[in-house]
Amino acid sequence: MNIGIFRGIRFNFTGISAMSTWISADERMLKAIRKIVPNLNNTKYKGQDGRIGIFGGSSDYTGAPYFAAMSALRTGADIVHIFCVKDASTPIKSFSPEPIVHPILDQYDAMKHIKPWLDRLHVIIIGPGLGRDDKILKVIVELISVCRELKKPLVIDADGLFLIFQKPDIIKDYPDLILTPNAMEFSRLAKSILKKSIQPSPIVKPADVKELADSLGKNVVILHKGAKDVIADGHEGTETISCGMAGSGRRCGGQGDLLVGCVAVFWWWAICGVTSDSIISPSIIASYAGSRLVRECNSAAYKIKQRATLTSDMLEQIQHVFARIFETHSNKAFKEQNRISALILKDYTRTIEI
Repeated sequence: MNIGIFRGIRFNFTGISAMSTWISADERMLKAIRKIVPNLNNTKYKGQDGRIGIFGGSSDYTGAPYFAAMSALRTGADIVHIFCVKDASTPIKSFSPEPIVHPILDQYDAMKHIKPWLDRLHVIIIGPGLGRDDKILKVIVELISVCRELKKPLVIDADGLFLIFQKPDIIKDYPDLILTPNAMEFSRLAKSILKKSIQPSPIVKPADVKELADSLGKNVVILHKGAKDVIADGHEGTETISCGMAGSGRRCGGQGDLLVGCVAVFWWWAICGVTSDSIISPSIIASYAGSRLVRECNSAAYKIKQRATLTSDMLEQIQHVFARIFETHSNKAFKEQNRISALILKDYTRTIEI
């Protein structure tokens, strides 16, 4: 049995039980993820660990870009910008002061205002709450073209994928791209790009995911969300990998928005942290890391809220789950050092007061 998108290197687990095979592949991915998690120290500047741009947010859909932004920030991004339409800006700002909100997506000269920001952003997310207004989609077509020239990593989901159904050529051979379709979106992508009818199902054939990735280009990754999240890239000779960690039976609206926010941050960290001789590409590390984190957050939230679990409950679990499965020893030591320093300062202050 072969598992992996490890840049053409196939790990052969013939003769090993299916369960031990899966655990081995999972541990390889976790090891790779922990290597790219940046150390926390006092020498860093704001923005170094991730400046993420989100293009989405319409009059009908304001929660999606908020959840994508907050999951990125909770995962560890320093700064998140949301580019939305004017009517969406006030609700989004009222949800939280953390994201920087730009109500410019529906301006007649939107790209004129967007372009100066692109150089500052490390990863771009397109789709959460975007809507399907033709005027806005035209702006997104131009945005993707400019991002291609700048070689900006793109994560596309939701209504961003709706645009891809209609104009698949705009992402063909894109230099760094992750698509995150659910079963229905994957079916539509397959019909549009492969001219192939695939029945929407939470259990997808890995070969179909690989075929779609191959057709779009070697640096395009498909992260199919389902019973197991199946990940494939377009590099010749690589195979799919899946994240099958159990979440729960509760599927919250907005869970996919959490995923793209997490993936974007992990992608930037992987771009910075993966060495040239790494056998796992940054986009694959990011896709698996985001999938694993969101699934475990769903499970953790469900244990507390059960049937009443909401996406906001999952958001609150990111810190705990991240610390448990991804945090490095050095960061845990830094946290403990700060805790001890705070206790010493507290005792010192108390002594002075006495």
